[in-house]
Amino acid sequence: MTTLWQSCIHYLGQAQDLTSRIPSEQFVTPHALCHGGTIGRHIRHCLEHFERARKGMEEGRIDYDARARGTEEETDPEAATGRIRELISWFRSHEDSFESSTPLRVKVDCGLEAASAGDIESGELSSVGRELQFLVSHTVHHFAIIAIMCEAQGVRLDPDFGVAPSTLRYEASLAAVGGE
Repeated sequence: MTTLWQSCIHYLGQAQDLTSRIPSEQFVTPHALCHGGTIGRHIRHCLEHFERARKGMEEGRIDYDARARGTEEETDPEAATGRIRELISWFRSHEDSFESSTPLRVKVDCGLEAASAGDIESGELSSVGRELQFLVSHTVHHFAIIAIMCEAQGVRLDPDFGVAPSTLRYEASLAAVGGE
């Protein structure tokens, strides 16, 4: 499971690289092509999922709907960087604290009244490993959107920012074949 923990730390590190160098004005600029979203909102959204997972692993149940919204991590890149540092520290120090198969109850509103009704105890059964996989997939998805916003503002990112690991491997295999 170390790979999943390391992947989470890697993506948090990518977020930290961005938030530690992006000017506040660009962090909060709304983008019409992204439904008026901002880089800051997407970063905050990802961080809240990491925070809910962190808390949920400690308690044995994750409620992704209990996220905080409108926090300063959404509008202040320095606050986001501080939050990211805290999350990286927690993920590093707890990498060996949970088995991949450790069960968790997970509650998330999927848009249907019946599916979202009930408390956390009636949530779906999952595991620590599955939720770490979710964090990676969810983060890459939002990073792809952030990459679009950054490109529109001239903010340079690593070429692999917002690209799925499987896509990076595929592209590397194509380059290897073409390079022979």
